[in-house]
Amino acid sequence: MSVTQRSTDVRPPAVALVRWAPTFAAFPVGGLAAHLIVGPVDTVGAAAVGGLVTGAAVGLAQWWALRPTGPTAGRWVFASALGLAAALVLVTAVAGPPGTVGAVVVQGAVCGFGLGVAQAAALYRRLGARAVVWPLPLAGAWSLGWCVTAAVGVRLEDGWTVFGSTGALAVTVLTAVLPLALRRTTDGARS
Repeated sequence: MSVTQRSTDVRPPAVALVRWAPTFAAFPVGGLAAHLIVGPVDTVGAAAVGGLVTGAAVGLAQWWALRPTGPTAGRWVFASALGLAAALVLVTAVAGPPGTVGAVVVQGAVCGFGLGVAQAAALYRRLGARAVVWPLPLAGAWSLGWCVTAAVGVRLEDGWTVFGSTGALAVTVLTAVLPLALRRTTDGARS
């Protein structure tokens, strides 16, 4: 008779998803904090500071959800803040402040992609070459987040750094593949 002993560190996928779910709140919290600090994103300077504030808030919440399988707090929060700030500066410098649905969809794609590139660099140690695909789904998810936010009537001309809570819910659901991928990688390493 064989007894299989299971490690107490192995968590079912549901635990990873439950930890990821509340990260949606960091989007409106980070966006509001940025708005209170710099006002609307209508200049490159406001985009830089607002992107850093929002990216740090989102990064901190996501880092908490990804522990213990994800990158370190410093690496993840720094990457998230820098990635969002750089992308928001770029889109603001090139296109100016968005005021239409099409403009925020583009902003979402650029910001999601920029954030994804920075986070992929932080994920590379854990996921290897698979990390390089992360910017693509994140760009699509962030575009959708802005579409959802616009659909519920949020005033786009107010110059937010990130979409609202309804868009954040959609993005959180779509990006739940990340904690699952990190869990699978960690479980595979234990086998």
